[in-house]
Amino acid sequence: MHKLGTITRLHIQTASLKIGQRPYVYYDPANILAVPALRLTPAGVVGLVDGREIVDVHNANHPQSKKREENGISFNFSGHYRKMSERFGSHLAPGCAGENILIANESVFDATAFTDGLLIETAEGHMVRLTAIEPATPCAPFSEYALCMEMKPPAALLRETLQFLDGGTRGFYTTLQGEPATVRVGDSVFLMRET
Repeated sequence: MHKLGTITRLHIQTASLKIGQRPYVYYDPANILAVPALRLTPAGVVGLVDGREIVDVHNANHPQSKKREENGISFNFSGHYRKMSERFGSHLAPGCAGENILIANESVFDATAFTDGLLIETAEGHMVRLTAIEPATPCAPFSEYALCMEMKPPAALLRETLQFLDGGTRGFYTTLQGEPATVRVGDSVFLMRET
């Protein structure tokens, strides 16, 4: 195992971040809620706040669930936010892409780095394994949010932005392997390497 960093923020999405109806859909991070702890389950994540449970919109049990096979749990790195904010501006603050787990590490990764998965070591010493890691494909509304233009961007610029944000820059999806587990801000994250 190789330590990647620690969890600096945990988030849930209380509702969709894509607002409106086509073709007038826009991205708004207002429905992102930072939480101190997150329960990871096969159905998706649940935020734990002051004894309350708040179901993420990508959890299969959310009333307006946006769950697909691959998107129940997501993560990203501080280095990816640095890369995005250097290109697009400070409005791309850590957490605005809506990932569940933000990890302190200034490197930039693609999915090939995570072939064997990740491990999170909880404060209680439990090991939580995350597998089937793949890039979170960026959407046009988030790309337009990144560009922060008053009008719709030209098609060529939007395509270039989508390509820049792809490959893991905007974050990654993953799957819990094993029993449901609770992770907290401050937990350590390790890169798995099979021998």
